[in-house]
This record gives sequence, C-alpha cells and structure tokens, in this order.
Amino acid sequence: MHNGQPFRLEDGGTFSFRHGVLHAGGLAVDELAGAAGTPLYLYVLDAVEVAYRRLERAFRPGRILYSVKANGNLALLRRLVAIEAGFDVVSGGELLRAGGRPDRIVFAGVGKTAAELAPAVRCGVVLHVESADELAALQAVAAGLRGRARFGLRVNPDVEAGLHPYLRTGHHQTKFGLPVRTAVELYRRVAAGGFPDLDPVGVHVHAGSQLADPGDLAAGARVALGVLEAGRRFGLPLDRVDVGGGLPVDYDGGTVPSAEEFAAVLAPLVAGARAELEVEPGRFLVARAGALVAKVLAVKPSPGGRAVVVDTGMHHLIRPALYQARHRVVPVRLGRPTGPGWLVGPICESADVLASGVPLPDLATGDLVAVLDAGAYGMAMASNYNGQPRPAEVVVTDGEALMTRRRETWEDLLAWESGPARRLPVGVPAGGHASVAVYGAPEAKRLMPSSPPPDPAQPRAGPPRAGDLLGDSSGRLG
Repeated sequence: MHNGQPFRLEDGGTFSFRHGVLHAGGLAVDELAGAAGTPLYLYVLDAVEVAYRRLERAFRPGRILYSVKANGNLALLRRLVAIEAGFDVVSGGELLRAGGRPDRIVFAGVGKTAAELAPAVRCGVVLHVESADELAALQAVAAGLRGRARFGLRVNPDVEAGLHPYLRTGHHQTKFGLPVRTAVELYRRVAAGGFPDLDPVGVHVHAGSQLADPGDLAAGARVALGVLEAGRRFGLPLDRVDVGGGLPVDYDGGTVPSAEEFAAVLAPLVAGARAELEVEPGRFLVARAGALVAKVLAVKPSPGGRAVVVDTGMHHLIRPALYQARHRVVPVRLGRPTGPGWLVGPICESADVLASGVPLPDLATGDLVAVLDAGAYGMAMASNYNGQPRPAEVVVTDGEALMTRRRETWEDLLAWESGPARRLPVGVPAGGHASVAVYGAPEAKRLMPSSPPPDPAQPRAGPPRAGDLLGDSSGRLG
C-alpha cells in the first residue's frame, strides 16, 4: 500500500477506486464480476501497451521480446503483435500461441524436443541452445528438413541474482545455460564446419528474475559479450546479445530500480560491442496490468486474525505459496479497515494462503476482493489441483470488456479421460480384452447431476479462436 494508507491506489492508475468501487481500465470491477462470475482473471491491455512503450523508449534501439511464459492470453498476445513486439517462447505450445513475425521470435528453454525443434526451424525463429546435445539435435533436424536453423548459445554467467532462490537462474549451480568455456568451444566447432546447416547469430544470457541491482544485469551482459567476441575471433558473424529479462516489479509498495536505470547500465556496454541488444521482459509488462477477483465464501476467526475464505487460491495463483510472494489485496467495495486478516482458498493445503496480515474491512459472504499485480505467472501457472476448474479470463481494452477464455467446468476436467481406455501393445496376450473401464463425462454427469451454475454471459462453446478474440464473437461483457 502507498503512504501507509490501506486500499490507497494511484489516482488514474490501471486499478483505482471511483466512488468507493474498484475500477479496472475505467470499468467497475463489481459489474465485470457480475457479468463473468468469479474467480476471474482480469487484464487491462492498455496498461500493457503503456509498459511496452516505456521499455521501447528506454532500450532503444534495442528490441523488446515479451516473455510469453508470464502470461499467454491470446488477446494480450494479439495486442502485442499489433504494436510490433517480439516474443520469447520456451515451448512448442508457446510458439504456436505467439504469432507475429518469425524474425522477432526467439525460442529458449533448457529441454527442447525434436517435435519442437522442427516447427521452429520451419518458421525461421532463432533458437537459444543450452547444450552440446541440443546443438547436435538441431543440426539433425535442420538437415532432415533440408533447411537452415539460426541459433545463439545460452551462457551461464555465474551471477547469483534474484530475490528468491527459485528466481536465481544465472549461477553455476542452476540447470540453465552453458559454462563459458563450453560455449566458446562449441563456437569453435561451428566455425570449423561441424554443424553445416546451422547459422550462429549471437549469445543469450539470463542473470535472474526480480533483479534488485542493475549491475547484476550488466554483469551477465559482460559475460555474454565476452563469448560473442570469442566467436567473432573464430570468424563467426555474431551480431546480437540477448540479456534476458529480470526487470523487477514493485509488489508491496516498496521501491525497485526503474527500467531506465537498467537501460542506462547496458547502453555503453552494447554500444562498444557493435551488437544488437535484445531484452526479454515478462512480468514488467503484465504484472501490474492484471488482477485476480474472488468472492468471499466465509469469514471465521483465527489466532492470526480473521480468515477470509474465497473461491480462489494457490491453484489459481501459486506465487505466494511457491515464492513467498506478497500481493496487494483490496476490497472491490471500499470499507473501513477493521484489522489484519488472512486471505485463504479452498485447497486442502496449509500453503493455500494468498495473503496474510493484510488490512481488510468487515467482509461477508458474497463480497468481492481483488488480488492485485496478478497479471504475470498467475493463470500461466494455474492448475486443476483438488479437481478445481480454472477461472475465466477477461480483458479490458479501449473501454470495453471481452471474455477471451471461458471458465472451465467439471465436465472439462473429465474430457481427457472420456471413452474407453486404449490398450498399449505391451505385455498383452494376443486376443486380450481391456480390463479397465474408464468413465467419461456421461457417467460422471449421472453421479454429479449438477455442475457449477453457469454464468449468464459465459459462452459455452470450446476455447476461443485467436482470430475472434477482439471481435463480437469473443464474449463481449456488459
């Protein structure tokens, strides 16, 4: 909270109170929840574009590659495509979602399969290679396709940075990247013709996430530039350095270095190297643009204060449980704070606490609360743990709300196991018969006659098509 005042939000910000009601992008959140139901992920796309433009100015003439793993909502990605953003993907699924121009996409990830490498080669995206085995696999795929593959080596800079152990991806004890000596040796082999169907373009590095010091990003960049210069001495045309992401977000009212401070420490390094800079922000673009809206199911006393039980939890937002992350929590309708409380979910885990010790007003069953700064690593990491459906996603853009992903149903959770089990040709006598019955949706419906009540405005068809997301067929609310 800002200035020590509970529920105080920036006037005119992405989320702000108007006449005592929380608004998102100018629309009342209680009305959005009434139309779409809860729990609900809500993203303000105009705020994403504002953040992107800020980074574009700060790192110019560098290239901004949005890290899709932070939030892969298709409407959000289409908005970024429209403003000519690039993308950083880490799987074949993310490559399929990203869209955009192949020359503005990089494909990272420590373990890529041949099934992922093949479409990446066909598309012409740059692959960030993390091992000698992967480089050999990429050569085999490119040769099999009679094509060429562009790649850069990801180097481990041995920099320990990041606010949580799980966010420290750049030190020597992590699984990520290649040791410097190994990377240099691989580039020597490439220069000697050992990988005839591969075209090297640069070096990739990632020091960590939620970096507290711009110097950590610069330290990683120096290591990458050293490998780049070594490759150039072998005669390789290396012209780009990708410094990864790590730009921090202020989650709890503190202070973090600005994007401009990070850009300032990188500028002289890259300018002297005659290399194109690439930056891969994720949370910086989308965290503050999103919120998770929930409904109160119960309020009960506890030794640590009131426990406010809501219809979402760690299965929809795992960051507090996994990273001990703190998120701002506000009521959707303002009330006077009456003391600290816990915001807890329905999951059978003691870790299912979204926030603790947060100031809350008197809340009753049916009231709404919003977990702010939830646009990054929220829905992207959501699960069906405890047999719980995942929430709907709504975007606010240009003053209107669109449901871009419908809420899952109990029937959806059974769909992958509908129909008879398929016998595998392993250890089965000739003429054997299936001995396991698998109950699909029809049988389940008889056991559970009523699913969660449908939301009145919720489309009941399958997942939305990317081309329809910003048109009338996407589920306009209101």
